[in-house]
Amino acid sequence: MINYKNIADINWNETKISILGGGVSGIAAGNLGRYLGANVFISDCDDAPEYIEKMSLFDYESGIHSKKILDSDLIIISPGIPDSIPIINDCKSCNIPIISEIEFASWFTTSPILALTGSNGKTTTVNLLHDMCISDGKNSFLGGNVGIPFSENVLLELKAEMTNPVHVLELSSFQLEHIQSFKPNIAGLLNISEDHMDRYKDLHDYSSKKINLTKNMDNTGYVIYNADDPILVNAFHKHEHTRVFSKHGHQKAYFKLNASKIYSGFPDNPEILFRLNETKLKGNHNLQNILAAATMANSFGISSKAIRDAIINFTPIPHRLEWVGNLNGVDYFNDSKATNIAAAHAAIESFDKQLIVIMGGIDKGHSDFSQLNSLLVNRVKHIFTYGQAGSSLKKQINPIIQVTYVEEFKSAVLQASEQSQQGDIILLSPACASFDQFSNYEERGSAFKKIFNNLELGL
Repeated sequence: MINYKNIADINWNETKISILGGGVSGIAAGNLGRYLGANVFISDCDDAPEYIEKMSLFDYESGIHSKKILDSDLIIISPGIPDSIPIINDCKSCNIPIISEIEFASWFTTSPILALTGSNGKTTTVNLLHDMCISDGKNSFLGGNVGIPFSENVLLELKAEMTNPVHVLELSSFQLEHIQSFKPNIAGLLNISEDHMDRYKDLHDYSSKKINLTKNMDNTGYVIYNADDPILVNAFHKHEHTRVFSKHGHQKAYFKLNASKIYSGFPDNPEILFRLNETKLKGNHNLQNILAAATMANSFGISSKAIRDAIINFTPIPHRLEWVGNLNGVDYFNDSKATNIAAAHAAIESFDKQLIVIMGGIDKGHSDFSQLNSLLVNRVKHIFTYGQAGSSLKKQINPIIQVTYVEEFKSAVLQASEQSQQGDIILLSPACASFDQFSNYEERGSAFKKIFNNLELGL
């Protein structure tokens, strides 16, 4: 049996690894395992050709999770696979250790790890933190939930025999479900709000998976958390070796802001870090992201100049409150990444008035969209809902707000455009997943931009 405390003593040439899931993280873990000399078997219940092509480089099975998985010393489970599938119970009955790809990769690097989780804003924050590290002259790997598996970066580090790079990781709750010894140098927690309620029992169950990031933290590292988030405050206010960030001037925050600037150096030596009009990152939620990245970077020893330069030069991530363009005096914003209520709330809150919002897709678990009602009044002119959740959205939105349900996404966008007037803002911020009409939120955002481009061309 694998002993987490003595990884260095394991003879990988005599170790059998079964990997559940043949997606990007599963294949990356397989490549790392094979490089170490392990006997790797990959199992995926999907038999799509693109999966089979990648898995065919290994011993594999497709279309089923068979008992062959149990002939192993270690199970690596991909983040998209829940614990509820029958083969997991079989693995537990056989006492085979089950770990995440994140846990596995962490065994083979001694480089510093800056890891971040949260419900919303993770991708912008880790990209900004990654830029801060690069600006400070460090060799920084960006990985995790951004689409680059941690295992892929660790394998590159091993092959290139790199000296002391830094790993910046975005981690989802799914990726944190099966960690055992994983311990980042800096652990950041942005915020907690309901998400993935189709996978978790309740908010407590979900938040506990996020907080799992810190389970192995000790006095050699810092936990960085949002002092404006009550769940995180309750979890960490008594912990030692923590630092906070806050939009509301928490007394222990190193960075503070006013209406036009963010200052650093509190409480001993405050000075202007940058002026808000110097960054392309707009909206209150991006202030939170900036403060989180800056606090993590500062805690890791990144210079104020590198932090400032990265903030000023940062280009916003596509599909996250991305300005698409202006047509006939109407601004179009693509926030397709807003796949839950909290993310949509943050986007809508970034604008004061004359909003036309497009919402819909697949509800991620009996969401209460009425939570948005107080925000929408006097701010939103018209809402167009679409897709599988469109009817439910319409029923839950305050009746004083004009709401139109249109089944197809394209038709919803076109009708929003037809109803708009000069000075309006059309915002795609769905508050739902995309999988009814699109493969992912990127495809949905790209479709929105394509529709805008065709309108601009008169097509």
